[in-house]
Amino acid sequence: MRKYKIILVSTICAVIIGGTSLAGELTDHQKLSRVIYQEAVETPTYADSKGTPKLVAKFIKRLKAAGFVDDDITVVDTAEGHQSLIVRYQGSDSNQKGIAFLGHMDVVTAYKKDWVLDPFTLTEKDGYFMGRGTADNKLGVVGILSTFIKLKSEGYVPTRDMVIMFTDDEETGMVSTKQLAQMALEKLNIEFAFNGDAGGGRISTTGKPLIYSIQAAEKTYYTVTLTVTNSGGHSSRPRKDNAIYQLAKALDKVESHSFKPELNEITELFMKKKSKSEKPEMAAAIMAFLKDQTDEKSIAILSDNTKFNALIRTTCVATMLNAGHAENALPQSAEATINCRIMPGTDPAIVHKQLEDLVGAGVTVAIKSFTGFAPASPMRNDVVAAVVYANALHYEGISITANMSAGGTDGKEFRALGIPVYGVGGYLGIVGDSSNAHGLNEKIRVKGFYKSLDHWERLMKYATGGVK
Repeated sequence: MRKYKIILVSTICAVIIGGTSLAGELTDHQKLSRVIYQEAVETPTYADSKGTPKLVAKFIKRLKAAGFVDDDITVVDTAEGHQSLIVRYQGSDSNQKGIAFLGHMDVVTAYKKDWVLDPFTLTEKDGYFMGRGTADNKLGVVGILSTFIKLKSEGYVPTRDMVIMFTDDEETGMVSTKQLAQMALEKLNIEFAFNGDAGGGRISTTGKPLIYSIQAAEKTYYTVTLTVTNSGGHSSRPRKDNAIYQLAKALDKVESHSFKPELNEITELFMKKKSKSEKPEMAAAIMAFLKDQTDEKSIAILSDNTKFNALIRTTCVATMLNAGHAENALPQSAEATINCRIMPGTDPAIVHKQLEDLVGAGVTVAIKSFTGFAPASPMRNDVVAAVVYANALHYEGISITANMSAGGTDGKEFRALGIPVYGVGGYLGIVGDSSNAHGLNEKIRVKGFYKSLDHWERLMKYATGGVK
């Protein structure tokens, strides 16, 4: 870890909006945020690019222009060619613990040959911003950073520290995430964190606010291999202990096994809210399950729905197969990859043992990938109130709930150390309109980007005494 020293030679560069119908209506803050967004998207930061130091330098230049000084900024060298960023916005009350604001600067790899447009050029077209990272997660990173810049430039003094913690390998190994989480626990006096890489909401095609969901829990990503081996032999002399058949029987057992249904505070809140918008049979099943987690009829109905099945239990599913070495030889080995998404707070060792017992002798169960596990974050009234206030400007009266993600974010590593994390992203998508994060031609709505800036400003001010 080292302090980053940089000489500021110029302030904010010229703003070029180009092609947007909103150009004449934008505020100075929106214009600057758009420029920073373009800088971020057009700085490739996928794993092999080692581009995060370049993006960190650009961010620091913007921060210094707003009044942040060397002592406020820490650059963390996390791996060769990679850097993370910490920015402390000092509050007036040193006795209060601070709030961290999480985001990741890295993106999933994108190849120009696959895309219609250049993935590392911010393109504004048909009401959308397009490019790799426009949604995941340079949207959240830029929203947080540009709001820090705006508030600092205006002289805003929060009642407690606000701390940016931007990681550089969330999409891969999360080594930087673990480092920053440890720093948050040991050195930065962080009470809880807001995560810009999770949460958010939906609006109708006519613009009606529908629902906003705070991400407060994540399933554990845990992958194992099932392997069967033997001495093999010539295919003209089949044996009863064929490795492929033995593995297939083990996979049948995995397929037919259902882990015990369970409920936590976050899934309970989410399901209560969802019951109001589901069809009568599903709504009745949800309410019956909430009342009794052993009710077989409701469990059967929920289990037949992929969304609710993933919500009420740990799941393990076969995703890859590899077996045999020649068409005229008995297989000497057969291997299957099983990906599990384990309910928050459940020790993966328990699931591992259940799989071993399930497949039986002769099948080896080995860990392939595992990044740690964490409990759900308890819902807090102050967090919910801040989210309500943040949404009220553009989405007055929107229904607020909480959710558990099946995927993973930086938040899990902070939760694992006892720091509650709440996904509170500022973007609300239109129902049926996907950003296609991680996929081709990633995009978000232009209007949604600018509204997300107001979200972050209102959230930060509410959480730090700026709203009377």
